[in-house]
Amino acid sequence: GIVTAGRQDASRSDLLVSGPLWRIWLVRVPFLVVTLIGGMLAGAVINRYEEALTAITLLAFFVPVVMNLGGNAGIQSATVFIRGHALGQIETRRFYAHLFRELLVGLGMGVVLGGLAGILAALWQGMVEIGVVVGLALVSTMTLAVTLGFVTPYLLIKLGLDPAAGADPIITTIKDITGLLIYFSLASWLLGGLLG
Repeated sequence: GIVTAGRQDASRSDLLVSGPLWRIWLVRVPFLVVTLIGGMLAGAVINRYEEALTAITLLAFFVPVVMNLGGNAGIQSATVFIRGHALGQIETRRFYAHLFRELLVGLGMGVVLGGLAGILAALWQGMVEIGVVVGLALVSTMTLAVTLGFVTPYLLIKLGLDPAAGADPIITTIKDITGLLIYFSLASWLLGGLLG
């Protein structure tokens, strides 16, 4: 039960804090390789939408906003899950109830921050359409990111892997690729007339 899980967490933490370097590398490097591959795939997504970026260079201004807010929201959720699980506040048998609540948290944050960013983007660039793209992209990306942030450490624990080493790289990689796809797909759809 909780005692066994606590011992496993302590053992994993001890390895990452004071274990031999080669063991730490074996735990951490594979997850970073996933990030490297994901970064290459994210580059391929940007390349795929190169025409859209060339046609409306304003789109490039907001890529960091979409990427960073989504990433930070996902990492927050992972941290909430890992700490809550370690303290026994998140029970595995009630995982889906916790996940649904976190999804609502992400959706709410996405609506607030997406609305604010959309208004600022529209005012800054003088284009309502850009504001709509940025706002919708943030709502979608942040909701997806917090879901990933909650599910990923849960799955890693279920697989017997250390969520402290693996959750962030996996979340960041998946969120980067999906965030770019969402952003550029929305831009192509909503700004199609301007891209032609």
